[in-house]
Amino acid sequence: MIKLMEIRHVVQNISEAIGSVLNMDVIISDNEFNKIGDTKKHFDLEVLYIKDTYVIGSVLKSGEPVVITGKEDNENCIVCIEKDKCNLQAMICVPIKYKDLTLGAIGLIAISQNYRTTLLENQVNLIEFLTHMADLIVSKALEQEASGKLQIAINQMVAIIDSVDEGIIAVDEYGTIIYKNAVILNMLSLNSEQLDQKKIFEILPKTYIEKLVTQKKPFNNIELSITNKHHEYHTLVSGKPVPLGTKSAGSIFIFKKMEDIFNVVNTISLNTQSTLFEDIIGESPEIKLVKDRAQLVANSNSTVLILGESGTGKELFARAIHYSSNRRDKPFIAFNCAAIPESLLESELFGYEAGSFTGATKGGKLGKFQLAQGGTIFLDEIGDVPIHLQTKLLRVLQEKSLEKLGGHKSIELDIRVIAATNKFLEQMVSEGSFREDLFYRLSVIPINIPPLRERKGDVKILLNYFLNHYNTKLHKNIKGFHQNAADILMHNPWKGNVRELENVIEYAVNMETSAYITPSSIPQRIRVNPIEDPSRLKLMPLDEMEKNLIFEALEVYGHGVEDKNKVAKVLGIGIATLYRKIKKYNL
Repeated sequence: MIKLMEIRHVVQNISEAIGSVLNMDVIISDNEFNKIGDTKKHFDLEVLYIKDTYVIGSVLKSGEPVVITGKEDNENCIVCIEKDKCNLQAMICVPIKYKDLTLGAIGLIAISQNYRTTLLENQVNLIEFLTHMADLIVSKALEQEASGKLQIAINQMVAIIDSVDEGIIAVDEYGTIIYKNAVILNMLSLNSEQLDQKKIFEILPKTYIEKLVTQKKPFNNIELSITNKHHEYHTLVSGKPVPLGTKSAGSIFIFKKMEDIFNVVNTISLNTQSTLFEDIIGESPEIKLVKDRAQLVANSNSTVLILGESGTGKELFARAIHYSSNRRDKPFIAFNCAAIPESLLESELFGYEAGSFTGATKGGKLGKFQLAQGGTIFLDEIGDVPIHLQTKLLRVLQEKSLEKLGGHKSIELDIRVIAATNKFLEQMVSEGSFREDLFYRLSVIPINIPPLRERKGDVKILLNYFLNHYNTKLHKNIKGFHQNAADILMHNPWKGNVRELENVIEYAVNMETSAYITPSSIPQRIRVNPIEDPSRLKLMPLDEMEKNLIFEALEVYGHGVEDKNKVAKVLGIGIATLYRKIKKYNL
């Protein structure tokens, strides 16, 4: 709603201008009967408010122009109790209108007979003149309203810009800084006055920034390092021109803090279901021993090397170590070194700068090590890393920093590395296909996951677990296993370990039409799997296997009295039997 009171000083100037040109008195009111313009010639008293009984008050109500030839000729003047104090000889009063609304009124008053004659003889021209003055007042009011709305919009925009987490700099068409928010001031460790009227090139002398200002070439997500006296900020900077018709009104630069990028990755990674040690299915002494050993080192920052055949659950253990550590709220980045072509492996792991090679993404790319910042990176199939990249990987592990492909600046890392392989790395070291120093750096804490054939006690548990799992997933209600099917599954060697067992149960649940899993729903290759020739098996004497298992358990739990009680419980033997075995094997 337009209010003339908000431009009162403008209205007063207009009233004085009219009065001085015409040498007559002028009074102007808004539609709330407030006097907002007055040259104070026709009335002996100070008037603050317009009465609806005044002539100008009647025009406010009617919205029509009025011409008064004298106080004796007008009803409002005749009944006015203040007419003796009024010098009015004649008057023209016109409404101030915007569309169909009456916003106020202008009164032009002759206070002498000479000017009364002038006013009445020229009343047509004067009404037209006052109407133009009324339009001028309306335009000023509209201008004030628009300016007010614009100021509100500017204030809202500034508040929004100051509340975002990105740093923002706005420059004019010549590159002069005209706006900056608190975030970028913090990044640059400068106060607002230090950036006033500075050129953006003085602060950030980068080619792509100059090209944006001079050639209007936008850019997106280029990694930038901003160094000040106390800190070094890594940001992603984007810039785009601000068009004004066919011309440019300047440019906007947006700086995203790298830690915010990592937080986004963190949030995304935490959306995946976390894995704890109790989620790893198995109650055999062999798997209990591995779980307890892994849990002991979960909070360490030392590198872990998980060894085991394909399908034993190496990534499951890596996740359990991460989610049981003090890094559980940070990213867990899993990367399969064998799944990426050798030509892309380096750029995927270490990232690259813009223009590093033909086909590189504009603005560069973050590598998996940087994405794992603050958390854990799991390097599966580490034995497949080519020898020329092992040197760079060793440097990352030793120095906890990296240089991106095509980069020249070292980036500090705060990560924990867990590696895994199903290959015999020691043999690869002796063959020269794996660096010995990298092997020792990776295997600070080795964890061996036994194959399923060495933990037969877990097969039945896993069969029932996966049956329930796929019953739910596939909307089935299979109650269990037919005895013949159970015998086949229990005596299968499970060369593919837990992964193979899970796939077989998924297949069987899909195929079975009865209430129990029968041999016919088991894959044929499992049903006809021949018993292996004992002469081809790599067997170990039972006593030696028992000795090794007890030795590993004592290494994990300790050699104290209470420790040995726990060892006996985990191994499923009595405490007296344990002591007898310790003495027998000289442990």
